[in-house]
Amino acid sequence: MLSDDALVQRLKDLLGQEHVLAGPSASSYAVDGAAPRAVVVPGSVEQVSAIMALASAEALKVVPRGSGTKMALGGIPERVDLVLVLSRLSGLVDYEPGDMTATFRAGTRLKEAQAVLGRHGQFIALDPAYADLATLGGILATNSSGPRRLRYGASRDLLIASRVVHADGKVTKGGAKVVKNVAGYDVNKLYIGSLGTLGIIVEATFRLHPVPPVEKTCLAPLDSIDVAKAVVARILDSPLVPSAVELLNPEAARRVAEHAGLPWPPDRYGLAVAIGSVRSEAVDAQLEAVRRLCRETDIPEAHVLDGSVHHDFWRATQDFALGDGRRVVLKASVLLSQVAEAVKRGEEVATQHGLVLGVVSEAASGIIRYHLAARDAASPEHFEPGVAEAVTRLRAFTQEVEGNLIILEAPPEIKRRVDVWGLLGTAGPLMQRPKAEFDPQRLLNPGRFVGGI
Repeated sequence: MLSDDALVQRLKDLLGQEHVLAGPSASSYAVDGAAPRAVVVPGSVEQVSAIMALASAEALKVVPRGSGTKMALGGIPERVDLVLVLSRLSGLVDYEPGDMTATFRAGTRLKEAQAVLGRHGQFIALDPAYADLATLGGILATNSSGPRRLRYGASRDLLIASRVVHADGKVTKGGAKVVKNVAGYDVNKLYIGSLGTLGIIVEATFRLHPVPPVEKTCLAPLDSIDVAKAVVARILDSPLVPSAVELLNPEAARRVAEHAGLPWPPDRYGLAVAIGSVRSEAVDAQLEAVRRLCRETDIPEAHVLDGSVHHDFWRATQDFALGDGRRVVLKASVLLSQVAEAVKRGEEVATQHGLVLGVVSEAASGIIRYHLAARDAASPEHFEPGVAEAVTRLRAFTQEVEGNLIILEAPPEIKRRVDVWGLLGTAGPLMQRPKAEFDPQRLLNPGRFVGGI
């Protein structure tokens, strides 16, 4: 194996001295406490390929990184030799407004891409957490999405082509830069959500959508979670076409309302329904239909959010977090009929383990995010085992109701106590096969994906 000095020199020869970090300057790029031997910031696909060719020749373990907003996702890495940062690999590659497709380099921030597309009234219909910072490659690698998933789909539904650098440095393309393509297996889907363990996405082509000229939100405070279950079912069974349907428990609702500058009654759940369309009259008509369904389900109050308040509310919802200290974020996927019960179970478990809980749920998609934090007096000795037990119990519940639960964010001490991804079941061998084929040396993010892949 190359010495640290020799490795750094080889990397500087490839990228230039200013694009290689080592020693103390690389420590801020540690992954779950594992500091890399070097950090590299390539500026082209060719440089990414050259780095991976070197990694393959020297058996270096590589962790791809965008802006770092999702680096808490994944198991503790087996080893970190290089952190490969894609922030310089940014910008527009190709854009055809008439075809409603656009190709960007993977290090492009979503916010920057939306600014380019917005000049033509179009956008990539993704709204993950920290959308101002998140890069397109990172969003795809983690299969991130947000409330608008209900209307537009998740990352895998919007990607139509990609360019990937593999573990040996080989560069391949998949898909086509048109929305309609030849039927068959879509290899692009392999890379989405694989956490960079099969290859490094360096370019991505997206199907685009028109930006709704008008979008408003109906926000209703609820006395109980059971009322939410009833009204969401009625909304989904109606002709309404919501952009998002979000359910917040009292802790999350209070904090989100505060960030948006809204008053909020104590101990109330929050139900938010966003409606977007071409004309204001059409939006107002659908919002009135939502309010009517609320009244018929014993929800007397329902307020309409417009303009900056509407945008501030959804930004606070997407970026919701509990404090700045020790915290854990879990993501559960359940059947729609089980969303209310999953929220209840989360509240019960958190109370029993002395934890603060904020729940932000895409109630019409079956996605629940549990945000757990320590109460002020909690010590690490109590917090870590309490969270581990809470994760175990909530995972058991979701699996009983044919769902699953993963850890989106947690300190390494928690990850050592409980598996990030949950049980593999019969999917284990199927998931191991692509890894063995695409990365037989286990160079890319080893140990961080499902089953230790």
